[in-house]
Amino acid sequence: MRKKRIAIAGAGNMARTRGHAFLATGKAEICAVASQHVDTARSCAAELNCEFYSDDFRSLSEKQPDAILIETPHYVQDKISVWALEENLDLLIGGSLASCVRNGNRVLELARERGKIVEAGYQRRYDPAWIEIRQLIQRKVLGKPIIVTSMAFWDPSPNSWYYSQQYSGGMPVTHLSYCYLNSIRWILGIPETVAAMANRKAQTDPELVLEETCSACISFEDGALYSAVGSYTKPNKMSNADTRFVCSDGGIQVHENSITVFRQGEKKEYFFKDKPSPFVYQAEAFLQAIESREGVQNPPEDAILDLKIAAAISLSAQKNQTVHLHDNC
Repeated sequence: MRKKRIAIAGAGNMARTRGHAFLATGKAEICAVASQHVDTARSCAAELNCEFYSDDFRSLSEKQPDAILIETPHYVQDKISVWALEENLDLLIGGSLASCVRNGNRVLELARERGKIVEAGYQRRYDPAWIEIRQLIQRKVLGKPIIVTSMAFWDPSPNSWYYSQQYSGGMPVTHLSYCYLNSIRWILGIPETVAAMANRKAQTDPELVLEETCSACISFEDGALYSAVGSYTKPNKMSNADTRFVCSDGGIQVHENSITVFRQGEKKEYFFKDKPSPFVYQAEAFLQAIESREGVQNPPEDAILDLKIAAAISLSAQKNQTVHLHDNC
């Protein structure tokens, strides 16, 4: 298989992380980098052994890429996704499928119409630790899942696009879906209802995200519950995240490079520090998919559900009511 030519829209930290992941597979080269800031595009391209850079994403097609990696703010991402699909290019989107359900549906429709491979960038579905968790839960090794809890605290700059309701699509789309809604519903199955509350205390400018801090409870078809807390407020030096699975015969606690499995009064540590980055696993799988034209772990048909759940979280928090997903999807 010849090396696939990957063009990158975006030149920030995640564009570089995923660019290096593609290079680490030994099966891809970065053929072009575009960013609205040409100096940033230049430095990113140089870091990824790429000679072509630009301040216009449309110029990426000049280098005849096999696929486009998008790592940009959501308000630009939606536009680039549509452009790339209309250019008949396969597409890896760095985070959520789109900024909202409507734009996600447009990406889904175009991907189907053009027969293109599209993947949302939820790399935990390629993470050996999360794959192990999924196998333990779905094989009922620890009994029936009862509840999962996750907390994800982050403190982005209020001047960044993450904090803008218009540019990001809201905190549930940008943050909660990534930490850890997508991966947990991948494990628990079909979500049914959403009940959420939110507040905005630290940054109160009306143009900033409506749900600065959000707590959501999601019920699943088999009766399991998921309690998710996400916030753009975090005291300095406090840990970012904590995720736990509680089952009828045991449980799992997730750490940065390991998991602890509790069963029959004992606990066992599983370590994953020496495994390749899940970004590399995802890059490898994406390259294989665009070669074989077979599926990926985060296709638009599935990733659209994260947008629908995020919309239900916002609706529930704003209306103070439980949202039934099947009635609102």
